[in-house]
Parts: sequence; structure tokens; C-alpha cells
Amino acid sequence: MITYKAEYFNGEIRDGFFIEEKMKRAWAAQMEVLEEIRRVCAKYKIPFFADWGTLLGAVRHHGFIPWDDDLDVGMLRNDYMRFLEIAPEELECFFELKSVYNDPTYDNVKCRVITGQHMNFTEEYLKRFHNCPYVVGIDIFPIDYIPRDCNKMEEQLQMINLVMTAAASVPPEPPYGNEVLEMAGKLEKMFGVTFQKNNRLFHELKKLVDMLSGIYGAEDSDEVCSMIDLAGGWDYHVPVRCYQSAVEQSFEQTTVPVPIGYDTILKIKYGPEYMTPVQGGGSHDYPFYAKQEQALKEVIENNYGRRLTNREFEHLLAKKCNWKE
Repeated sequence: MITYKAEYFNGEIRDGFFIEEKMKRAWAAQMEVLEEIRRVCAKYKIPFFADWGTLLGAVRHHGFIPWDDDLDVGMLRNDYMRFLEIAPEELECFFELKSVYNDPTYDNVKCRVITGQHMNFTEEYLKRFHNCPYVVGIDIFPIDYIPRDCNKMEEQLQMINLVMTAAASVPPEPPYGNEVLEMAGKLEKMFGVTFQKNNRLFHELKKLVDMLSGIYGAEDSDEVCSMIDLAGGWDYHVPVRCYQSAVEQSFEQTTVPVPIGYDTILKIKYGPEYMTPVQGGGSHDYPFYAKQEQALKEVIENNYGRRLTNREFEHLLAKKCNWKE
């Protein structure tokens, strides 16, 4: 576990943005997830890198972007697939991996390491995750190789978009009509795959998208990308040399590995002025734990048969987690 001084969890203002104690504890809990990923990757010599907002935060803030509430890492496609194979059996207590390959309910083409399914107030969990009761996790993005042959690249992108379009037209749950089943059969023949009939077709199509995103390797490429973003129209190419190695960058109370070519990557992703902070929203509601708290509040209210004020709920939560009020 990472050791934090007690004052680290005090609320504070960074770059004009207030970070409450709950967020500090959520940050610390996520860093424990990162340490578990680091442990598994070190054991099997799997390189990984801080990515997206976490990379930007590491370079610009030496920690979380103040108005961000999650961690992202990336792995080159071959390393990513090894991690997906190894991690389910290697992750220790509280940690689990969710990917399109091991969870038929999970439809994202990035995987995620999480700390469970529900808020946890057990003494063991709170001690392990710095008195943070929330489900926390880290997204792991595959970094895919772009083929040198432009014709092959265009063909790959067309295949991905074809399957994405098909997925958008599929009902979320069976039963499926004849037209959908016929379309699925054509795609099976086209790509030489067999969809698992006991899974939702939407899930099987998203799995196929991920497979198509990773069909080329290092020997075929001088550049890498987020293949989903490239297929979606973002002209996003990064020289593969940017990921040849990693350097440790200070991050909150520890360090994270950043790719050696971080400056090139950040300029491509965020523009040449990436070192100038600009407050903005993420890709999800901030803070992420608001929905978890609301669900818990509703359970308590149903059990006790009365509504709780926000103040009453915050008092119960702080007392349960030993937070300051």
C-alpha cells in the first residue's frame, strides 16, 4: 500500500478548483488499483504507460488534473492481450478485470480493473483503500498499430466501421428478427468468426471490433493510435518510437510510467499549449461516486421508510468511513 500523510486527505484548492476529502480518498484508492496493475505487469514484464488525462496530469500537475476523477493507462496491443489473459488469475483480493473477452455484460473495447460491484464498508476494504468505500477502477486502453500500407489501413478502418454500424442497428437483447440473424451470418462468413449464441449479439459485435482493431503488429507499423478514434474520423497517428520505453514521473505520493515520447503524444492529443490548464469536464459525470452515493441513499431511505436530507446522508457516510465533517 502507498503511505499517505493524514493531511494529504484534507480538502484543498488546486488551480482554482476545490478538491474535497472524498475525492482525495477516491484518488488514493485508484492509485492502489494502479499499484496492483503495476505488480502484475512487473511480474510478467508487461510495459504499460500513463495515458490520456493521467498522462497530461503526470506531466503538467505531477498528479491528477484537479478536476479529473479517474486514472487511465495504455498498453501496446500485444502487451494488452497478454494482460487480459494473465490478469484474471493474478489479481489479488478485491480486484477484478472486466473486458469484452471475459464478461458478456461488458461491452467496452477498453478493459477495466475494478474493486468490486458495490460500495464496501467492511473494515478490510476501508483499510485497503484509504477509507474510500466506493467502487473504483482504472481504464486500460489498447494502443494499436497502424499498417504502413495505406490501402491496408483504409480496409481495416472500413471493416471496423462496418461492424460498428451493424452493432448500432442490433437490438440490445434477443430475440432477434430474421434480418438481424441474416446480417450476423454474413458477418461471420466475412470475417471467419463464430458468434457465441448465448451472448448478446451487440456484445459479440463489439468483441469483433476489438479483434479487428488489433490485426496488425509492430512488424507492420511505424505508427500507433487509438484505433476506435482513428476509425471515428480523428486523424490520430503517433510514432511508435514514442512508446519504446517509459520514464517514471512523480504523481501525487508516488510515480507513474510515462512514455518516452510524452511531449509528442500530448501535443497530438491536447495541442501545443497542453501545459496551460483549462478547466473542463471529462467524459462522464463528475464526481463519479455521486451515482453510487445516490443509490446507497435510496436503499437507506427504503429500509427506514423516510427521506434523508443531504446533510443527514453526508453525516452517516462520514461517520461510517471515519471522515472529517
